[in-house]
Amino acid sequence: MKKLPQGRPVPPLGPETRVSVVWVERYDDIENFPLSDLMAEISTGVETTANSSTSLRSTTLEKEVPVIFIHPLNTGLFRIKIQGTTGKFNMVIPLVDGMIVSRRALGFLVRQTVINICRRKRLESDSYSPPHVRRKQKITDIVNKYRNKQLEPEFYTALFQEVGLKSCNS
Repeated sequence: MKKLPQGRPVPPLGPETRVSVVWVERYDDIENFPLSDLMAEISTGVETTANSSTSLRSTTLEKEVPVIFIHPLNTGLFRIKIQGTTGKFNMVIPLVDGMIVSRRALGFLVRQTVINICRRKRLESDSYSPPHVRRKQKITDIVNKYRNKQLEPEFYTALFQEVGLKSCNS
């Protein structure tokens, strides 16, 4: 956990999500791509130095990392190959496996696909709770912490007594 300047800890960003975008000059190189060797070298940039080399990298399996391969064609277009977990991640849009895109659209489509993969992984995580649920929980915690169990007349008496004492002392 990182610390903010005020000393408050920053909560973790959620499940660690890694998506690799790989440029291949030959389409045949995809079958021989050494993803398992590269997993030890890939970092998301938010790991702490103690965790980065051991625990976080060892938990991420090769099959869990989606890989977007980009292969340039002679026509100036680009062929996309998406490899990774089977099932829900096969049809992550806007890019799909086998799609041919132009240079103009390539950057935007790759970026949106990576964002969608990360959102799906976060939403599928057991530890993820949506912002409105976290907000409701925080409000409930504050209410329970500062709840004053008094009858209404006692509450108003105590409230105005403190204000009256402060203004008389000034």
